Amino acid sequence: MPDSKDSELRRNEFVDAAEKLFQENGIVDTTISSIVKEMDVAKGLFYYYFKSKDDVIDAISEKYNEVFREMLNAAMDQEDYESRLKQYVHNSVLSFRELNNKLQGKGGEVDLTALSSRSIDDAKQEAIKALQELLEEGNTTGELTITHARYYANILISGIVELITEDEASDDEIEFIIYDLIERAGKD
Repeated sequence: MPDSKDSELRRNEFVDAAEKLFQENGIVDTTISSIVKEMDVAKGLFYYYFKSKDDVIDAISEKYNEVFREMLNAAMDQEDYESRLKQYVHNSVLSFRELNNKLQGKGGEVDLTALSSRSIDDAKQEAIKALQELLEEGNTTGELTITHARYYANILISGIVELITEDEASDDEIEFIIYDLIERAGKD
C-alpha cells in the first residue's frame, strides 16, 4: 500500500509526526490513530511502514542516536592523544546534554520513559565502547595506566549521564570532573 511519496521520506514523516505527538502528549497518550490523524493519512499506511507504535519508538531512538554519534565523533581527528581525550570528554557531555534535552517532552511533564531508556541505553553503550578504546589506546602509548578500561569507561559515562539527567552540574563542571578522574586514575 505504498503511496506516491518516496518511501523513506514518508517513513520519516511518520517518525517526525510521532515524535511531535510524543513530545506533546507522552507515549502512552499518543495512539496510532492520533499519528495518522496528524498526518491526514489512512491507518493502513502506518502499518505499511511500521508493525506497531513500538517500531516508531525504535525509529525515533535511532534518529536521536544518529545525531548523538555524529556529535560524539565530531572533531576527533587531532593527532595529540591528550587533545583527543579532552575533545572526547567534551563531546560526550554535549552529546548526552543534547540527547537529554530531546527526551524531556513538553516541559518535562510528559512520560517519554520508553523512548528515553532505549535512547540513553544505546547512547551509553556507544560512548562506553569509544571511551574504552580511547583509554586502551592511552595505555598502549604510555599516556595512561588504567586497568580495566571497560569498567572505568562504564563508570565515567554513567556518571556523565547521571549528572546530566539529574541536572546536578554544569557541562563545564562535568567535563572538569571526568577529565580530572581520568588523569588521576591514569597516573602511576
